[in-house]
Amino acid sequence: MFRRTFIRSAIAASAVFALAACGGGEDPLSSGNDAGGGSAPDKVDSITVGSANFAESQLLAEIYAQALEAKGVKVTKKLNIGAREVYMAAIQDKSIDLLPEYTGATLVYFKKDATENEAEAVYKALPGVLPSGLEVLDKSPAADEDAIVVTKATADKYSLKSIGDLKPVSNTMLAGGGPEFKTREAGLAGMKDKYGVEFKEFKPLDPGGPLSLKALLDNTIQVTQFFTTQSYIKDNNLVILEDPEHIHLPNNVVPLIRTDHKSPDVASTLNAVQAKLTTEGLTDMVKRIDVGKESADAVAKDWLSKNPLS
Repeated sequence: MFRRTFIRSAIAASAVFALAACGGGEDPLSSGNDAGGGSAPDKVDSITVGSANFAESQLLAEIYAQALEAKGVKVTKKLNIGAREVYMAAIQDKSIDLLPEYTGATLVYFKKDATENEAEAVYKALPGVLPSGLEVLDKSPAADEDAIVVTKATADKYSLKSIGDLKPVSNTMLAGGGPEFKTREAGLAGMKDKYGVEFKEFKPLDPGGPLSLKALLDNTIQVTQFFTTQSYIKDNNLVILEDPEHIHLPNNVVPLIRTDHKSPDVASTLNAVQAKLTTEGLTDMVKRIDVGKESADAVAKDWLSKNPLS
């Protein structure tokens, strides 16, 4: 959800705390396993599912995990690992085997100068950039885009319609959000590179979370990044700024899996999930978690009961 950090040089130090917070009990970056290519097995008895540090990723990971458990696969969950820089390291060192990802965010993570900006082109480019040992399964019609948002009052005050409209006034503004928002091309780095937008100050808050929402609504910050499946945007009449320079790429949901765990049964089960996910349905489920305070595992269980895969 190019949804949801630490810079590369901080990965090794950060991962210890990230997995401790989610109950993993070990550092995924010091497992001693290499990320070798491997080959797809005929059968998988067990699999470790991970997720990023935001509600939608945890929800999708729960759906994947419960769907696989229903097929007789033993599942270990390591959810809420952290930001992309941390969980990508974990899947490459075999600390996890599977996680929900997003097509555009994955593409630019491994190829920062990617030029594809159409959904199908982005998806088709992924096999060419993924490290040996990693694959993606089917992309879902469900998509969750990154979005630069402001309040309607701020948009009206400065006549803001696109990200570029921020340039004349951004040096008087405070931006805020998850730490990754400051460093990523889909965040402040891209806004500076592509639009010449630089802010007076950045306040580290949470990635698309309640702290960022509160700060935006009380004008402690004027700009943040949310995800388009979040009800925060519609419920609070927030304005999404247009992105003609495409710092945000299409972000269809896609499972990222280690080749050595991509058995036919695992792949077919996850692809069946992918086919049934919709953007509208994902939006409703995220609202149940963010606003209704339901647990991700309960919402996932409910979705699977209403969307049988067989």
